[in-house]
Amino acid sequence: MTKIYYKNRQNFDKIVKNIQDQWLEKLHILADFDRTLTKNFVDGEKRPSIVSVLRSEWYLWEEYSKKAFELFNNYHPIEIDPNISLAEKKEKMLEWWRKHLELKVESKLHKDDITKVATSGIIQLRDGMKEILLLLEEKNIPLVIITANGLGIDSISSYLEYEKCKYDNIHILWNKFIFWDDWYVVGFESAIVHVFNKDETCVSQFPKTQQVIQNRKNVILLWDSLWDVWMIEWFEYKNLIKIGFLNDKEDELLESYLEKYDLVITWDSDMQFFEDLNII
Repeated sequence: MTKIYYKNRQNFDKIVKNIQDQWLEKLHILADFDRTLTKNFVDGEKRPSIVSVLRSEWYLWEEYSKKAFELFNNYHPIEIDPNISLAEKKEKMLEWWRKHLELKVESKLHKDDITKVATSGIIQLRDGMKEILLLLEEKNIPLVIITANGLGIDSISSYLEYEKCKYDNIHILWNKFIFWDDWYVVGFESAIVHVFNKDETCVSQFPKTQQVIQNRKNVILLWDSLWDVWMIEWFEYKNLIKIGFLNDKEDELLESYLEKYDLVITWDSDMQFFEDLNII
């Protein structure tokens, strides 16, 4: 059952009031995609990240899935190990992303494969998220999605288009594929962004987005992970609300989430709580 927890309700309400008093022109939303804008469970079944759909649903040849799982099993423990330094994590995550890219190139990942994953129906937006996205568009509030999913900008763009909510105020920051003859993946256009470098270094690679948000110093952060919420420390902000989605293991992880976030929402909440903030 969904519950809402505050780290410090009095301080939270104060920040909300500050944002309300400083006009919407000063606000932008910074969000993750998988299990933040989308559901973690559908009908009691845990849903994968968007790149995991490619890996586990056998859209490419069998050897791709086998090798992709081997990479996951090798590097994911490093990603979540609290005893490994951030510097080593960054090095290993870059190594993982490069190897996975090489595997996609070797497997001749096709633009149609990305579209099939995005429109498979396996990934679903949180209840009420479409209404929030429309409201942000109507109020001209930038939504910056920073994601390290292994299918890049193309997959999320295709997904939002499929859901009929790809608006001009949405900025997706991630690696953009280079396609051979406009169909097969052969590389990335920019430096690789992974789970441990989603900070202002990442934003600087997207100057148009940086220009849009540079004077919007009030930020609402929507995230589901303990591991990369630290990246907001590299952004310049005046008022910040950090909202964390704790989709699983509430008893085990709640205390850790409340150390990182101002507001914690449990168990695949709909977006009613966001409307109740009465900020937009």
